Amino acid sequence: MSDAGATSLSQEVNIVWVEGWETVDTKYDYVRWMFEKTRNRTGKPRGSMRAGRIVGYAELEETAEPTEPSRRYRRRVFYVKDNDRSEPGGQYQDATPHEAVDPRTLRPGAKGELTDRARGRRASKPDSGNAESGPSDGMLF
Repeated sequence: MSDAGATSLSQEVNIVWVEGWETVDTKYDYVRWMFEKTRNRTGKPRGSMRAGRIVGYAELEETAEPTEPSRRYRRRVFYVKDNDRSEPGGQYQDATPHEAVDPRTLRPGAKGELTDRARGRRASKPDSGNAESGPSDGMLF
């Protein structure tokens, strides 16, 4: 991650979910993310989201300094595309795009993680008689 990206993360104070956390928690196994250059530290980023539909965004602390030469702020934006698993007819049923992250692992200032759930891998419940079964929440690399 670039210095500007690390600085932006360190200045985050809040993540706002446009559809509300309850919807995000139940509907999205993963969301995509990117840094967006904006004029404001808070509020939904303006402009057209050509990449997809915004489902969340980070807000920066009041004392945050612009990270761009254009005096803009670099903020994380979380989005989905029409072909994502959460959308009707989505293609990513058993895989994830490279910019995906599990929204349950996102916190202000934390990058988040790509979990098995986000990857579309559902670990089966271990049999009581199967000693080789791993933890159901473990990573399946």
